[in-house]
Amino acid sequence: MKSVKIQSVFMLVLVFMFGMMAIAQEKKPAVPNEQAWLQKFVGSWTAKVIVTDDKKQTTSFTAKMNYSSVADGNGVYGVETINDPKLGKMTGSYLMGYDPYEKKVHFYAVSNTGVCHDHDCTWKSPDHLYLEHNSMRNGKAFKEEINLVFKDRNTIEFTETDYLGGNAVETDQGTFKKAK
Repeated sequence: MKSVKIQSVFMLVLVFMFGMMAIAQEKKPAVPNEQAWLQKFVGSWTAKVIVTDDKKQTTSFTAKMNYSSVADGNGVYGVETINDPKLGKMTGSYLMGYDPYEKKVHFYAVSNTGVCHDHDCTWKSPDHLYLEHNSMRNGKAFKEEINLVFKDRNTIEFTETDYLGGNAVETDQGTFKKAK
């Protein structure tokens, strides 16, 4: 009889534990897709970037980006470096994360060329991130539009157009390839 009671209590404890685990798993919030998709950036990337100014003059350079996951997978941090004989050394630091209250991604950029601003971002699709920054420069409206399209796990097509006073003043484009 004592054995039956012990087995019954043991079975009740097991049923209770499994029930509590199921409830705990149900309450765990799902990671929004917009946040999870940021992890696609993790890795080392290289691209030849072509820059065209408002006079249709072009220059090119090689850009390298290294992204890592931060805050337990809730965002990504990247460093971009350009070391060009003509243009010199340029470095940018980027932090991207998902704001659950605004339900959008923010991309914050700081560089050694005087850039220090936030971008509002929208995933147009799981493979297309659109970034936009709006501010003032020398009393004129400045707008930056960036499109990052993941062609596959190892390729990002990149385009950026900068506007000053409503006129396009620079267009950048390139294809980043991920190191394997």
